[in-house]
Amino acid sequence: MKKLILFVALLLCFGWLMSCQTNKKAALISSQDTIVDEGDFQTQAEINEEFGNASIEYRDSIEGVFQELVGIRPQYKDDLNKERTYWDKYQNAVREVAGYGDHGSSTPMYVADVMDQGVQLREKTLHDFYIHAKGETVFWNDTKFTPAMISDAYSAFINAVGKDEYMEQKTELQEALRKEQQCWNEWMKYRETISKKLSEEDKVVYDVCTNMAFRTKLLQLKNQNQGLGMISGEILKCILPEDCSDKALLDYSGFDKVWAKHCENTDWYPFE
Repeated sequence: MKKLILFVALLLCFGWLMSCQTNKKAALISSQDTIVDEGDFQTQAEINEEFGNASIEYRDSIEGVFQELVGIRPQYKDDLNKERTYWDKYQNAVREVAGYGDHGSSTPMYVADVMDQGVQLREKTLHDFYIHAKGETVFWNDTKFTPAMISDAYSAFINAVGKDEYMEQKTELQEALRKEQQCWNEWMKYRETISKKLSEEDKVVYDVCTNMAFRTKLLQLKNQNQGLGMISGEILKCILPEDCSDKALLDYSGFDKVWAKHCENTDWYPFE
């Protein structure tokens, strides 16, 4: 068991540090034992610290992109800075959601992952607009993700929390999710306001960024904050991977339903 924990911990840390370079999660967590030299052992506290530091680095790197964008498009400085305050409010709500659930000594890893989901959404709202502002070509698909999809996914997530027999603070988490949803709606509503002020070319790319944020948010909601922190291989195989197709994302019924089906037949996984 000690070897298993060690292997999972090392693999998690490696995957997390790699994600700081690419701004995407690449860690795949195995549930099989492996032999690791005892001298390489890291304590849970050390792993938690690495996760926390990597999370800070990720947030700071996206803030750097934002500051560069404002420098390239100074005419939008006030609007972009105001939008940032809406994201700050949303991220505070995400932090509250992250505080629920019992993850034992690995709780800081889980919290860091939940918080990074909020940073990832900010990245999606900035990246292509930043690329476009620098004069580079932006590519995107034609799938349209809508506020109704997000609303339905929030409702499904909140309902799943209410049915979770292992969750002790169901009501509190449900209220935190509703607050997060409100902050999300306010953030996206302000992006609509900004979109109307932009030049024609900038507006097109800015709206593409909003659509990509909707896609990412939909994936996060359908995964229902599973696959975060220290997880098992079974859960990993039941969540939506970030590189899934748009069709797979739209067809996915939600982690609670997929997990229930897997528990009925432990040989079944949604993407095999």
